[in-house]
Amino acid sequence: MKEDDFEVLEPKEYTGKKDESYSHPALLMNVLKKAVENGSKEMREGYWNTKFDRLGNAHRVWIPDSRKEFIETIESLKMIQERDFDTDVRERIKKIKEDLKKKYEDYCDLEKKGWETAPIQLKNEWNRKGDFHREGMLSKSLPYVFEYIEDQVKVAREIVSIIQHSISRRGDYQEEIYEA
Repeated sequence: MKEDDFEVLEPKEYTGKKDESYSHPALLMNVLKKAVENGSKEMREGYWNTKFDRLGNAHRVWIPDSRKEFIETIESLKMIQERDFDTDVRERIKKIKEDLKKKYEDYCDLEKKGWETAPIQLKNEWNRKGDFHREGMLSKSLPYVFEYIEDQVKVAREIVSIIQHSISRRGDYQEEIYEA
């Protein structure tokens, strides 16, 4: 490679635009907006929908689980805001997560008992659908996975509340100017 095959750019020549630079408040605001958007609509399990194109051909389209979208949005919010958490916030979120983990373990125990006591015909039907009991995992054959997802949504809402209080305590709310 010849020396004149490349050019070294000075920092001022390759910096991004103002709105492309990292802004923690802007990023936080975007995630909070997404959390409100995902949390304020009807939440339902994901499902397959069949749509037809103009030629009459059927296409299966996956409609995502809106509960899981909300949960993941809150996990992203927590990840972004974590740098600003004080000890109180960290402990409160840790306690909530520990309680959720305990509920998960309880659901796993209930599911295990359900698998053990289910009639053989029902077990065979579940197996045909591809559902098997796996230690420490929840399957869709019994209702516990759905109850757990509902618990996750409740926990996500609690975490948002805690984060909002944290933002308020830090005085990070920006003053708004109202014009008449």
